[in-house]
Amino acid sequence: MDPVLQDLLDFLEASPTPMHAVASATARLTGAGFRALSETDSWEGLEAGRYLVSIGGTSLVALVVPSKKHDGFRIVGAHTDSPNLRLKPRPDYTKEGYAQVGVEVYGGALLNSWLDRDLSLAGRATVLVDGATETRLVRIRRPIARVAQLAIHLDRDVNDKLALNRQEHLAPLLGLASEAAPVSVAALVAAELGVDAAAVVGHELMLYDTLGPAVGGAGAELLFSARLDNLAMCHAGVTAIAEAARAGSTDGDFAQVVALFDHEEIGSESVYGAHSAFLPRVLERVSLGRGLSREGHLRALARSACVSADMAHAVHPNYPDRHEPRHKPRLNEGPVVKVNSQQRYATSASTAAMFAALCKSADVPVQHYAHRTDLPCGSTIGPIASTLLGIPTVDVGNPMLSMHSAREMAGTLDPALMTRVLGRFFAA
Repeated sequence: MDPVLQDLLDFLEASPTPMHAVASATARLTGAGFRALSETDSWEGLEAGRYLVSIGGTSLVALVVPSKKHDGFRIVGAHTDSPNLRLKPRPDYTKEGYAQVGVEVYGGALLNSWLDRDLSLAGRATVLVDGATETRLVRIRRPIARVAQLAIHLDRDVNDKLALNRQEHLAPLLGLASEAAPVSVAALVAAELGVDAAAVVGHELMLYDTLGPAVGGAGAELLFSARLDNLAMCHAGVTAIAEAARAGSTDGDFAQVVALFDHEEIGSESVYGAHSAFLPRVLERVSLGRGLSREGHLRALARSACVSADMAHAVHPNYPDRHEPRHKPRLNEGPVVKVNSQQRYATSASTAAMFAALCKSADVPVQHYAHRTDLPCGSTIGPIASTLLGIPTVDVGNPMLSMHSAREMAGTLDPALMTRVLGRFFAA
C-alpha cells in the first residue's frame, strides 16, 4: 500500500475527535523534530527551527522558521472538526426502561447516517486528582451506544420521507435502565481512565462510529472512513511540512506554516477557529521574535500565499443533475481547485494559476469545481483567513462523496497527490 495512504488510515483511526486529531498531528510533527512553543513564553530572539503552537487542544500551528529573516509565509490551512453528535453537559436520563444520553447536533451532519450504527464515546474529561484538576483524552473503543431507527412497520412512509427531530429522535441508547446498576457517562469515562466516577468533574464528549477506515472498491481504489472532511487535508498538510522539515528546508526565504483550526463546521467564530486572532498572533510574534519590525512583518504578509485545503465534492453518478455540468471532479484524478464568485471560496484567477503551476511541476493532475448557481454553496476557512491576513488564497481539496455523513468516501490515489503538491508549495 502507498505509504501516504497507510499513514492516513492510521491517522484517521487514531483521531475520533478534534482533540485526538491534534494529538495525532503533534506526535507526527514531534517525530519530525518540531518542538512546542508556548504563547505564554517570550519569543524574543526566536531561533530558526521547527515549532508547534497549540491552543485549546483542538487547534494547532506548525512552523518551519528559516535561518535568515523570512520574506513571507507559505501557509496551508485546514480544520480538525467534523459534523457529529455531541453530549450535553448533563446527558444521562432514562425513558421507557432505557438508559439514554442527550446530544446536540454539531455542524451540518447528515442525520440519517448516524442511525443504527455501532457508536462509542470519545473526547476529553476534566478529572480531579489530589485536589487539582487535569484534562485527559478519553476514548471508549467498544460499541456502547446506538441511535435506533423506528421499524418500518410503525412508519410506513419512512422510505418516502424520513423526518428526524433532533431533540427526540437522535438520543442514543446506552443500555437498559437499572436502579441496582444505573448507567452514567461519568462512570463509563471514569472506568476508562481508571479513576472514581466522583473524580470526573467535566467532559467534552462526542459520539463516533467504531467502524474504522478501510480501503474498498473492486480494485482497492476507494477509501471508506469517517471524518475524511477534513482530517484527510489535515494529514496532507502535516505530512507535507514534516517531509519538508526532514529535507532540511530551513534555508529558504519563506516561513512554512500549517494551521489546523477547530470549529470550521459551525462558522469558525471561536477562540480556536480560523476567525480568531490565533494565527495572526502567532505569525506576528514569529516575525517580531526573528527581529523583523512591524513594517517588516506587514511586508512579509504582502509577499505570502495561503492554500486553504478542505475536501471537495466529486460528481455523484446517481445525482449528476446536482452538479454544475462543466465542473465535475472525479475520484483519483487529482486535487480540485474550488471557485465561487460570492467568495464562499477565496480562489482568484492568479491563485488558481499558482496552484495549477504547482500541480504541473509535481506531475499531478488538477481539477476544477464550481457550485450550481441555483444551489447555496458551502464555505471553508479560506475566505476567513485571507480576510484576516490579507494574503492571496486558493481553496483546494481532494474529491469525495458522502460529505458530512458518519461514513464518507474518497479515492485512494488522491491523498498522495495532494501531499506531493503541498510539499512543492512549501519548497517554492
